[in-house]
Amino acid sequence: MDNDAARHDFANVLALVQEQMRDLSTMQQKRVALSAKAAAADGTVEVTVDARCMVTEIVIDETYLEEFELAELGGHIVGAARAAGQEVGRQAAALGAPLSERRKAISALSGMVDVPEFAEVITNLNPSVSVATDELRPADRGDEEGWEDGPSFPTVRR
Repeated sequence: MDNDAARHDFANVLALVQEQMRDLSTMQQKRVALSAKAAAADGTVEVTVDARCMVTEIVIDETYLEEFELAELGGHIVGAARAAGQEVGRQAAALGAPLSERRKAISALSGMVDVPEFAEVITNLNPSVSVATDELRPADRGDEEGWEDGPSFPTVRR
């Protein structure tokens, strides 16, 4: 391989790496903002979860007891929370898919670039989303158990 071809390949890999790093930052910001809502018990129970699959809201329609037993409520909440968590997982995977594909392309191209340890560095580029814990940590407010909006209790929808 001549120098011009090697330089061209290296420039392509470098451009992909720069794009990957830029998109990784953007994707992490979008990942932090993810949330999903799921319903159970014919829509009378709704649960919303955040990016960490933490329950952020529970809404129970006041007609719930007309068709369902109070003893079943916990199961409906758990089921809706699981479904919402799975949806957040799907959303996160969809956000990460382009980064994963680009990482494969970078890895394939980096094998052609003859720079010591470059392939190893590229291989360690991880497109997985690692959300900064500071971005998701509740506010330090002792009077409300540390949560920004205070303690969350189920809401009865009227």
